[in-house]
Amino acid sequence: MRQPGNEPKISEDISPEKQEELRVMKERIESALHDREVRENTANDFIYTFEQLGLDKQESKELTAKIFEKMASSSRLDSIEQDILQDFKNIKVGDKNLVQILEEKLEKRAEIIFGQLKKYLKVLDPDSKGIDYGAGDGQVTQLIHDRLGFDDIEGYDPREYKRPGVKVPIHKFDGGNTGVPDGNFDFAVMTNVAHHEKDNEKILDELTRIVKSGGRLVILETVPVGDTPEEIKKDHERTFMNDYLYNRLFHNADVPVPGTFEIPSKWIERFEKKGWRLVHSENLGVDQPTIKDTHHLLVFERA
Repeated sequence: MRQPGNEPKISEDISPEKQEELRVMKERIESALHDREVRENTANDFIYTFEQLGLDKQESKELTAKIFEKMASSSRLDSIEQDILQDFKNIKVGDKNLVQILEEKLEKRAEIIFGQLKKYLKVLDPDSKGIDYGAGDGQVTQLIHDRLGFDDIEGYDPREYKRPGVKVPIHKFDGGNTGVPDGNFDFAVMTNVAHHEKDNEKILDELTRIVKSGGRLVILETVPVGDTPEEIKKDHERTFMNDYLYNRLFHNADVPVPGTFEIPSKWIERFEKKGWRLVHSENLGVDQPTIKDTHHLLVFERA
């Protein structure tokens, strides 16, 4: 843990809000690394990720130890992230570096997600109007458009990084208010989005506002697991560290990782309070390449 008086210096050329976000993330990382069980479980996950990218066991262990050392240092977090990302770019397996290999593996990610969503969307009228809330690079949005015939689907995301080849409209918004009229959409999808918003209650409110009565909502979320509250709490922090690895260390993108994860029953409870009716709940297990996270599928309909 960082000792008092040895606080990392945050770059002065970023906003006070961003400085606070970095400070909170740094403290949470240090807390996770200080907890022996969370640290060990996180190390096992990082090692698994690096092995999936082509490193051998010993190389993966050494890289994980190096990352932990840097994250626990007194350097400012934005500098640490840039330093680790450069390390990833310098490590090659064959003729590609780790970042390039991860990007190749994640091309399958959109296909996997689409395969999990399609059963619950193809029952809808193809003329239905849909939104991909937190669409990211738009790959999943495009697959829904192309393969299910939903011509009237659009994505919304707080950042602009649409993937080449994505032709469906992806609108930039503030992460809460889409600016569309009440009941504007017949259906919505949201895949691994809610835990990236510190105040994700506003996401529930906006989805409730913009999806019409009788409309459908299909959600995929990363969830912590455990048999007891204590196990869930510790797994929550392991899941946060995996989220941090993928979104901050492997990508030089300013993606917030507040780690506002919930167990499935809590998500169900929160959506039902907003007037949604649960149609289907399914544990998808560890279903994505490289990052060892558990995902859960939830399907709701508006009352």
